[in-house]
Amino acid sequence: PNLSKPVSVDEMHQPGMRGGMGVIAALLLIGLACAHCSLHRAQRTFPLLQFEPSSRLSAAGRPLLTARATAPPAPQGGGMGFVQVASLLEDITLAADKARQGAMGAGEAVLDFMLGAVSGGVASFSVFPIDMAKTRMQDQRLVAGGEVMYKNAVQTILKVANTEGIRACYRGVLPVVIGSAPEAALQLGGDVAGRKYFVKKLGLKDVRDLPLWCELVSGTLAGVLQVIATNPMERVKILQQVGAKDTTLGIIKKLGVKGLYEGTSACLLRDIPFGAIYFTTYARTKKYLINASKKAKDKNGKPRPVPDEDNFIYALIAGLVAGVPGAGLTVPCDVIKTRMQSSGLAVHEGTTLLSRPTIIGTAKALYSEGGAAALWRGAE
Repeated sequence: PNLSKPVSVDEMHQPGMRGGMGVIAALLLIGLACAHCSLHRAQRTFPLLQFEPSSRLSAAGRPLLTARATAPPAPQGGGMGFVQVASLLEDITLAADKARQGAMGAGEAVLDFMLGAVSGGVASFSVFPIDMAKTRMQDQRLVAGGEVMYKNAVQTILKVANTEGIRACYRGVLPVVIGSAPEAALQLGGDVAGRKYFVKKLGLKDVRDLPLWCELVSGTLAGVLQVIATNPMERVKILQQVGAKDTTLGIIKKLGVKGLYEGTSACLLRDIPFGAIYFTTYARTKKYLINASKKAKDKNGKPRPVPDEDNFIYALIAGLVAGVPGAGLTVPCDVIKTRMQSSGLAVHEGTTLLSRPTIIGTAKALYSEGGAAALWRGAE
């Protein structure tokens, strides 16, 4: 492939980058790998439809244009002459051609969205026990002299499986599987929209030439938009993970819209820097890998073939490199969000809820339990 040509925003955002983004390093590393693998399986199962331009319809307009210039004038009786008929037919064919092209683009967008939903759902389900362990570790209330119930991810998973059954490790997975598609659409759509705007505004031909601040702003927009789907999804998920017995629909009915968006401020505090870090690092890592491959030579000194823009290995490496700082640096925000969203529905009967409906109040409660280390629970 010729990678010397400019790359558009849409080309840069291939489906290969979609997948489950965890909020701890281990979850994100495994989740991204599962997402990429499941996406490529889905693409093999449902190959992308190949659309070809309608050369027949577009070519039909050429003789009609010629007829306009050479045909005799319309009859005086008020009827339609050949020129009028030719003009009408031309308008119809061009409109049909335009509609066909629009339908092709819409079909590809729908298929792309479906593949992203499949990959995100598979990734979320694959690593959900790890996410459950992270939530239990972040949510546990510690008192002076008390026993630490959940110490690490492996111990937490084994403890929950032995005492509550293996199904408890997957409690809360339904809202995540359902919400992964709109979350990905909002997140990726926000980043694409930002990049397209800056490419046009700055008059650039290649999206890879965007300055750093433009990429950071685009990633920030992605983080803001994804909260629309992420917050209610994680609110229900966390309540079920920490012990709520209600069904997904039952929790939604009890909480209402206001209750579903409990902890939105903390969710924004986490997802805004995550989006800015992740998408910027992803794009720049992928650009570096492609540029490095252009310079690589084989043992005979000849240039090696340059991988395609949506190369699976490059997308996977870029996702892993971007995920570690994106998830690792936002752990304190995630701990606060978990505490704020785990309140309600008598989940913690017999205990005193230390979390508060504000970021500062929840952070103070956590600090009183274990100092600064309490804000990094689940990072391992």
